[in-house]
Amino acid sequence: MAQKKIIKKFIALMMILAFMLFSIGVWAAENPAAQKPDYDVIVIGAGMGGLSAAAHLAVKGQKVLVLEKHFVVGGSTTKFTRGEFTFDAALHEMAGGGPGKMDRGLYKLLKATGVDKKVELYEVPHFYRSIFPGVDITLPPNWPGFKSELKKKWPEESEGIEKFHTLCSSLSAELMELRDLFRQGSVGGTLTQIMVPLRQRTFYKWKDRTVKDLMDACFKNEDLKAVVSQLWVFYGAPVDKESALIFMAATESYLSDGAWHIKGTSQALADGYAARIRELDGTVQTGTLVTKILLENGRATGVQTANGKTYTARYIVANTDPYQLADKLVGRENLPAKYLEKIDAMKPANSLFGVYIGLNVDLKALGYNDTEIFYNTYRDSMKNYEAMMKGDFEKGAVAITIYTNLGDPVYAPKGKSVVKLDAYSDISVWPKDRAEYAKLKEQKVDELIALAARVIPELKDPKNITVKEGYTPKTIERFTMNKGGVVYGFYLSPEQWQKIPNDTPIKNVFITSNWTQAWHGVCAGQVNGWRAARLILDLEGIE
Repeated sequence: MAQKKIIKKFIALMMILAFMLFSIGVWAAENPAAQKPDYDVIVIGAGMGGLSAAAHLAVKGQKVLVLEKHFVVGGSTTKFTRGEFTFDAALHEMAGGGPGKMDRGLYKLLKATGVDKKVELYEVPHFYRSIFPGVDITLPPNWPGFKSELKKKWPEESEGIEKFHTLCSSLSAELMELRDLFRQGSVGGTLTQIMVPLRQRTFYKWKDRTVKDLMDACFKNEDLKAVVSQLWVFYGAPVDKESALIFMAATESYLSDGAWHIKGTSQALADGYAARIRELDGTVQTGTLVTKILLENGRATGVQTANGKTYTARYIVANTDPYQLADKLVGRENLPAKYLEKIDAMKPANSLFGVYIGLNVDLKALGYNDTEIFYNTYRDSMKNYEAMMKGDFEKGAVAITIYTNLGDPVYAPKGKSVVKLDAYSDISVWPKDRAEYAKLKEQKVDELIALAARVIPELKDPKNITVKEGYTPKTIERFTMNKGGVVYGFYLSPEQWQKIPNDTPIKNVFITSNWTQAWHGVCAGQVNGWRAARLILDLEGIE
């Protein structure tokens, strides 16, 4: 009898234990925090920063998920077609190196992920043509040719031209010495910064100065200053407001590492990244808008999408502007006041306005050989900038890109041409009323074409234009979700050259976009992606 009681007690105990185990299993299934996450890293947005971050993580064995709201990857690095014409949405030319150049910068990162095997890059034939009142000069995309052309026109400035080259090269080399500063802890980072005035003297001297300061230090002739500083139109601020650091670093990258075209448009680069991520067992999912980063006890646990699905991960990378991160994805109540005060106090850069044009004439056959032309109404960049930002496009500056001169047949059938016009703009110029907006857009498109026609008279004749499609800051805001349609991130003045770091107050959430420290553009976006990935890999102890 005693033995039976023992058996019954044992059976009852086993039943209780089984129920407890079942209950624990049910609770674990209902509590995502108790489960193994779906992914190591979730990347929000498949622009250059997001794709780059995912590729660098995936190549190191991390399980990644990339979620993109559009039905194609690339963000601004994409293409679209209108009839028989193909248009590159944003990219003019890409700095950062390519085959046969120094193994540094962007091209080194492309090789690290294997994306270099997915794309074909070739150098553009010209750097840029600069036109001001009384000045018209075309410059090659390398230091020897660049300096030679300048010296031919301004031989008395030879010493200053060499000084400019030396400063750009020195600054770039010193930035490479500091490239891992973002990875260092507080002690190591502080020690490195203490030594900057002694070790990185060019950087230290110019970190608080403008492009105007740089031009004045190197040159006397005002026309030469205007020509050499012409690429302010690519960087988002007039020369007397723009950081000298970004200008010197970008100039050195273009002229030492080359200006590059991606065969098949920039979409080929985005597709190459996506293909490589998938090869590495990562997931790239389009048509999926992330609406919320899920938080628990001050850490991110995953994301929620517009269709109500949730995905869990140990880390989150947001390829967004900081306002989307704070206001929509995380919530301001979950971020410290100091962080919010910083991003609210910083000035955003400008947006853009432009026109995509398909022509039924062959511009190259007519003698137009350039790929990138800058036409400036005034020699003074501030006057051009102010005219554009007020919407007075017929008196500003315009960047004219002739894509069909790049030697890539993808853009137009033989005998036809693709041209893109770009100018700066502010979203406040554009009416909220749809009818007023459409009317103003049509008017301003014609104004910008008229300005470009001072260089290419064939644009005056409507019979030559088969496709004419404008875009505004509102267009950019709709597609990128960037506040104000801003494409450059924060305004690159000396006070703001550092932008914001790739890490955030939420320890397992990172941001990679044109708003972060590696500056902006197709090249910098990819560098920012690597930086965000590198911070995660450091936390994981992975080299």
